[in-house]
Amino acid sequence: MDNYDVIVIGYGPVGQMASALLGQSGHKVAAFERHAQMYGLSRAGHIDDEIMRMLDRVGAGEEFREDAVEWELYDMRNKAFGGDLLMSLDWSVIGPHGYRSHWIFYQNNLELALNRQVEATGNVEINFSTELIAFDQDADGVTATVRSRVTGEERQVRAKYLLGADGANSSVRQALGIKTVEGAVGPNQLVIDTLQKRPLKFEFDNGQFADPEAPGCLFQLGKNHRRWEFTLREDEDPSDYTIDTVWERLKPWVGPEDVEILRWPIYRFRESMTTEWRRDRIFLLGDAAHTLWPFAGEGMCNGLRDAAALAWRLDLVLRGISDPTVLDSYEEDRKPNMQAWIDYSREIGLPCIIMDKEAAAHRDEFLFAVQKDPSIMPPPTAIPGPLAFARDGDPAAGLVAVQGQVTNAGPRGLLDDIAGRGFNLITMDRAVVDSLSDQERAVFERIGGHVVLVGAPGSGAPFEDVDGTFADWFASIGRIAVIARPDYYVYGSAADAADVHALVDAFSVSLGLKVNA
Repeated sequence: MDNYDVIVIGYGPVGQMASALLGQSGHKVAAFERHAQMYGLSRAGHIDDEIMRMLDRVGAGEEFREDAVEWELYDMRNKAFGGDLLMSLDWSVIGPHGYRSHWIFYQNNLELALNRQVEATGNVEINFSTELIAFDQDADGVTATVRSRVTGEERQVRAKYLLGADGANSSVRQALGIKTVEGAVGPNQLVIDTLQKRPLKFEFDNGQFADPEAPGCLFQLGKNHRRWEFTLREDEDPSDYTIDTVWERLKPWVGPEDVEILRWPIYRFRESMTTEWRRDRIFLLGDAAHTLWPFAGEGMCNGLRDAAALAWRLDLVLRGISDPTVLDSYEEDRKPNMQAWIDYSREIGLPCIIMDKEAAAHRDEFLFAVQKDPSIMPPPTAIPGPLAFARDGDPAAGLVAVQGQVTNAGPRGLLDDIAGRGFNLITMDRAVVDSLSDQERAVFERIGGHVVLVGAPGSGAPFEDVDGTFADWFASIGRIAVIARPDYYVYGSAADAADVHALVDAFSVSLGLKVNA
C-alpha cells in the first residue's frame, strides 16, 4: 500500500490549490481525478485581489496574468442596447491585498498555471482517470480504494488525511452521509462560452443587462474568450435549446464569423451548505461543502479560500509543530464567511433577474434615485472575516491583512515578495521589535514566519512603506502591531509594545505549539 501525508479527491482549481500549498510545504500528496484530464471547459470567470495574492503565493500568478484581464468597470443597464444606466462600479482600483480588485479569466488557463506549480513541487502524484471507490478511517489515518477508469485496476492508498474537493456532487460527502441544507433556488440560466475569432468590443461590455424581457450579462473570459448568460423564463424548456437557438440568442452581438461556440450548458441557481465540513480526518472543500448563486463571482474563490485556510493548519500538524486541535477551527472559521457570501450573492442577484415589468420599473426608479443620493442604498451583507482562529476580543481580529508596496534597499515590490510569506508579525514601531524575547522570536522561526518592521521612506527600517499603505492601515485600526495569518487575515493585534507579549502568548496557545517540536 502506498503511503502519503494527504489524499486529495478532485483535481479542479480547489484540489490543485490544496495540492500546491501542501506539496510546496514538503508534504507527500496523492491527487485523484475521475476525468481523463483537466476538465477543459471554463466554469468560473472572476477572481478578486485576495485570490490573485493567493495565486502569486503558489507561483501561478505570473502565468495566469498572461491571459487574465483587469476588470475596469462593471455596469448594470436595463437593456443590452440603448438601455439606461442603473449602476456603475469602478473596479479599476487596487484592493487591500495589493492587486487590482477584480479580474476576468478563462478557467483552463488558471488550471494550467496551477497544475504547473503542483508538478514543480515534486511531492504530488497526480492520477487522472481514477475514481474513488471506498475509504475508511481510523485513529491514525485514512485508507482509500481507487480504481482506474481505463484499466479497471484497483489500488489502495493510505494517508494521514483526506480532502474531498470533488465538487457539488461529491462522492466523499455522499459516502460520509453528511447532509446538505438547501437554500434559495433560482431560475435556469443559459451560459454560452465562445472563442473569439477576432478582437471584439461592444459599446456596453462586461456588465449586466437587467432587461425584464430577457435578463442577462456578457463579459470577457480573459483575452480570447467571451461569455454571455441569459436568465430563462419558467415556461422555457431547456431541451428546446440547440446550436441554432443559441446562435439566435447571440445574433444581436456576434455571428459565426466572430466567435466559435464552445458550450451552452443550462443550469439552475442553487444555494447549499453542508451541516459538517469535517468528519475526523476527512475534510470537505469548495462545492463539496457549499454552493451559491453566481452573481458575486465568488464560488471558486471561496473554494480556494477553503484550501488556503486548511493547508496551513495541516502543514503545522503534519510537521508536528501544532497539536491536531488546530484543525478544529477550520469549519468554524470558514462557515460564517461562506454563509455571508451566499447571502450576498443572492442579494445582488435578485434585482438582476426581475422579469416582471412593473417590479423592474420600481427597481429602475430606485437605482436612478441612488445615483443622485447613494446614501439611500441599504448597505450590502457584511462579509465577516475568520474569527475561530483569532485572539478573543481583539478589535482587529478577522480583518484583511492589508498588503502594500515596500522596498528593502532595492527594487520595490509587494510585502509578500520582499519580506516573505507565512505567519508574520508586522509593525511600524521599532520598540515592538526590540522588546521581543528570543523565545518570542523563536515562535515565528519554528512556524516559518517572520518579524517584519515597516517604516516610512528614509526611516532606515528594513522595509520602507513606499506608498504609505501600512501607515494608513495601522492608523485606521488604531493598533501598532498585527499577526497576519498565511491566508491573509489578522489573527490579532497589539495596542502598545507591552501588549505584544500577550498577543504572542495568545497566538502560541491558539496554535497548540508542541514544546519539543
